Amino acid sequence: MPWFLSLFILFISQLTKADDSGFFSAPDLSQFSSEISWSDPEWPLELVPIQPETYTRNTNARFCTRPLEMVDTVVIHHSETSPSTTAVEINSYHLARGTADDPWYMIAYSYVINSPYAKMKLPETKVTVGRPLEIVGAHAGSKAFVPMDSEQLKMWRENKILCGKENEEFKLDPALVQNDTIKANVTTLGIVINGNYAPFSQDNPNGYSRRSPRYPTKQTQDLVARLSCQLQKKYPRIKNIKWHNFYHSTTCPGNLKNYIGQIISMAKEYGCTFY
Repeated sequence: MPWFLSLFILFISQLTKADDSGFFSAPDLSQFSSEISWSDPEWPLELVPIQPETYTRNTNARFCTRPLEMVDTVVIHHSETSPSTTAVEINSYHLARGTADDPWYMIAYSYVINSPYAKMKLPETKVTVGRPLEIVGAHAGSKAFVPMDSEQLKMWRENKILCGKENEEFKLDPALVQNDTIKANVTTLGIVINGNYAPFSQDNPNGYSRRSPRYPTKQTQDLVARLSCQLQKKYPRIKNIKWHNFYHSTTCPGNLKNYIGQIISMAKEYGCTFY
């Protein structure tokens, strides 16, 4: 088992040792490299092979952890970069995007998909793992909140979502919750499809010309459907597929939004039901 997964088993076991203040001692990560190499040898590969990757992380950044039972939704994004951009390059971009006051821990998304635009052949299609699933992502929007069902509310009240920095005390962050709603990042996984599927604008200089819009291939749609279904098979509470601008105003994921219904229909062919 990779060290990072073993580490999280230890991490979760620490939760039972929390005191009444909600604090607990985070695992000591100082013995490890400043890079995360993550793969899951027990992951079922019957639908989608997922490539492992090694990521540099910002050990001074704060992050939150969650039980995977909190997750109920997959969120689709585009990267606004070239379709051939690597997951490691996105990680570097996200680390650089952070500021001294608000540093990013590592890549924001849970999975990265490389695939060509429609009528193109490159890059070669593949899925790469991103941020470990136990770590809350940074993709849906920092001000986006969603309702919790009774089980999620119970997990929150049992101090199952904790935040902190490596080698420091982790604790509850009241800012994650407002009136029994919780930040959308806590209950979602982010899947980014590399490419820019939105039109050119001042805010999106790499967007397409309105005369030459970009669309995902059938293969890309099918890949997202299979990956989402594979996630649901392993984590049955995942029942929804949404898109980035479902949560707040943004051009992401561009034209990909128009294919969510088709992706959901494709997922049914693999035995999965999404809403």
